[in-house]
Order: sequence, then C-alpha cells, then structure tokens
Amino acid sequence: MEKKDILKDYLVSRLVTQNKVVDGYGKVYYKVNEDLIDTCLDVDFYQKDVLAVLSSGDHVLTSRFLEAKNVDAFDSNKLTIYYFYLRLWTIKYRNQLYPNVFEGNTWLARLLRKVNPQNNNELCALLFFKKHLEGNTHLDNLFYQIDAQPQGKTLFTTADELQDCLSPELDFYHVDLFSPLKAKKTYDVILISNILDWAKNDPSRLESVKDNLTRLLNDEGTVICSSLVRNEERSFAQEREIFAGDFEFDGGLQGYTYTRKKH
Repeated sequence: MEKKDILKDYLVSRLVTQNKVVDGYGKVYYKVNEDLIDTCLDVDFYQKDVLAVLSSGDHVLTSRFLEAKNVDAFDSNKLTIYYFYLRLWTIKYRNQLYPNVFEGNTWLARLLRKVNPQNNNELCALLFFKKHLEGNTHLDNLFYQIDAQPQGKTLFTTADELQDCLSPELDFYHVDLFSPLKAKKTYDVILISNILDWAKNDPSRLESVKDNLTRLLNDEGTVICSSLVRNEERSFAQEREIFAGDFEFDGGLQGYTYTRKKH
C-alpha cells in the first residue's frame, strides 16, 4: 500500500458503494462464507509458509491461528486489504470479531481514535477510513449483503482467541489468480476459497490457475479449495482432469485439496 494511492482507492470505493463496477475493486465479503473447520483442520499449518486469499480476512487469521510461520495474502479486490486492518482493529480494540459496519459511523470514529499505526500499511488504512468518515460514507454499502451469502464457520469463536494473531505485518498482492503470475516466493500451503467455482466451465481459466499454483507451490505443497455453487460430482470432472498432471486430489464436493506432485 502506498500513500499516493489512498485518494484513488477512496474515490473508487465510493463508486463501489454506489454499485459501480471498477476493475480491480469491488464489494467485500464481511465474513467467511465457507466452512473453514472442514477445509483446514486436516492440513498441517504449523511453521509453514502460507499464501491465503484475503477476502474477509478470515483465511489469513485462520492460518495465523493454526501457527503458520508466515502468512502472505492475495486478492483481485484491492479493498480487501483495507478491510483486513479494520478487522484487526475491531478485534484488538473492541474485542469483537467483526466491525459494526451496519450501524452507522459513530463506532468507526471511536475505533479510529484508538489506532496507533505500526507500519505503512496500517497508516494507509487509517487514512483511508478517515476519508470515509469525512465523506460520511455509508460503509455498509461496501459489503455484500450478509443475508445473501452462505453462513461460514471459523475455528475461532471469540476475539480473545485471536489476540496473538494481530500483527499488522502482511505482504499483500493485488493480483488475479486467473492471469499469469510470476512467483516472487513459494509456499507450503495456499488457500484459494472457492475461486475455482468461477472457472468451472472454462478450461483456459482453469489452466491459468493451475499453472500459477504450480509456480507458487513448493513440492508436495497443498492448495485448499472450497466449492459453494457446485454440488454434483460431474461438475468437477474437467477441473480434476486439468489438475491431474501436477496435483493429487483429496476431499469431497464442498472442501478439498490439491497436493503438488514432486518434480
């Protein structure tokens, strides 16, 4: 995050609250909409290098909760990095898992007064939300409607459980997993949520994701996937065929993994 980008990100986020479509930006998931208990408990995170989709922030927090050595994040929606810091502040200063974005902005003003930025990312996020306060933005319009989303589950149920997971240090990559990526680092575990749902009928997009994951994973590294819209075995056949050359599949219809074969 850079200070020079804050004004642009703020102005674009105002458009998002008006339901405008802007490439690289969009509404944010307020909370996880998949079962992270089901998808993560059978994978060893301890002292592993992890890359997680940022989304609501729950995948990153789950990875830290499971004692990963290092957790980086990616997302095609840049606004997720700002929400991540709002989540951290809410947990740290309000002892709540999620912010009160649907109750007006008085809570936000009180919260921001408590924030003492520890790094550049946190400072940028603070300035971003201060602009929204000044502009009297209805922050609830930055988020997808909760009632329209599946209800997910996390391994943690209280803010107290996450007090050791609140480091503001986070390397964030604003990237689209469907576009070719250069691997700056490689990882032991990658969490991609239900991203593959968006390519279920497009072999070229599935190939792009598969190639990116191959570059980003260490040998025998694991990709953790979810599916929220596919509920039949045949809907996975093409995906599994494309991944089969480089990955071993394990799991079911809602939560499953691909493990990279040794080369």
